[in-house]
Amino acid sequence: MIVKEGGYTTIELLIVMAILSTVLGAIVTVFTAGINADANQTQRFQSQEDVRLAMDTLRRQIHGACTISSPSTYNTPMSSVTIYVGADGCVSGSNTVTWCTVGSGTRYGLYRIVSTSCTGATQKVADYLTSPNVFTYLPPNSHLVTSTSLGQGTSSTYIATIDGSSVLPRLHVDLSVLRGGSARGHAYHLVGDITFRNGLRLCGSGAATC
Repeated sequence: MIVKEGGYTTIELLIVMAILSTVLGAIVTVFTAGINADANQTQRFQSQEDVRLAMDTLRRQIHGACTISSPSTYNTPMSSVTIYVGADGCVSGSNTVTWCTVGSGTRYGLYRIVSTSCTGATQKVADYLTSPNVFTYLPPNSHLVTSTSLGQGTSSTYIATIDGSSVLPRLHVDLSVLRGGSARGHAYHLVGDITFRNGLRLCGSGAATC
């Protein structure tokens, strides 16, 4: 009996290896893209969660506070705000807290420090904010001023408030976060007006001159 032994030629092996490499390459590309998309989604969710927690912390802080260190600067977006609390007699003290944004371009971090200024702040409570000017103080019984010399003006960019309502002072907080660039999706936007429950209802000492 004659047994014929056969096998693959070198060319056939090369062709099979080329096809296998192409298929495996496509599978790896799809798999890697899925992993990256999942990681990006997780990072975006974490950034949004940080912003929500920062807003909650701010809300608790301001609800127990009286005013800010510079109440005459009102209806003007600011990158830093120093908060005075009742435990210190509504003036600067050991419980004074400053919130501020630090960064450049389209990425800013939100920091918190127990101090009268942002100098030395290391506690970052949120990241990837798209704008630095996230705080706007609205004094009691507040309204849009008419004197442009005060720096507030009557532009449509400022917040329209009710005149003669005897409302408590508020801090308007506007947080917009975008991680991964515009190509990754739309920014997450969180806005709130937080009331100083220990603040004055009328303008006067410790408040803006309305």
